[in-house]
Amino acid sequence: MIIIDELAFSFVEGVGFKEFVHQLYPRFEVPCRRTIARDVLHETKESLRIKFINDRQRFSLTTDCWTSIQNINYMIVTAHFIDRSWKLHKRILTFFVVLNYKGETIGKLIENCLLDWGIERVGTITVDNASTNDTAIIYVKNKLKNWKLDDTMILGGSYLHVRCSTHIVNLIVQEGLKEFNPSIERIRNAVKYF
Repeated sequence: MIIIDELAFSFVEGVGFKEFVHQLYPRFEVPCRRTIARDVLHETKESLRIKFINDRQRFSLTTDCWTSIQNINYMIVTAHFIDRSWKLHKRILTFFVVLNYKGETIGKLIENCLLDWGIERVGTITVDNASTNDTAIIYVKNKLKNWKLDDTMILGGSYLHVRCSTHIVNLIVQEGLKEFNPSIERIRNAVKYF
């Protein structure tokens, strides 16, 4: 229920859910959210990992890095793939704290993610336009070439690096808004005044 309906793990600690489970089977002890999270993560990850290895799909990855309000750097890696029924899937592979935004650090984290999940065939990696990502992609490309598999990358990785189009559009809009900034500021002040 939690995975299919994409509910928060804390859902199991709600009064309504506990009452519902009690009505179904009074002797059942509802586990805490940490137990649910641990069990779901382990079981889901292992079944997906085995599926990835057996089906030998080609994956496109997306990564994003950001800094929290607490000044902690985070990175997420998401895999996109098409199954044998031609259905598009998206799975978050990993979410972790990043020590720094250096290209080699990011590249190593992507490499570790690929090794951890048993992913060997990569089509593209989509990243934002940060210059450190250029270094990260070069690092990953070199590592994938060293794996010496015939079909690890398409065309030897010539098109492995994809720049995020929404990030590019956002940069264009931000640059365009700079020209109208004084007018926008006057309108905001007028609204605040009234």
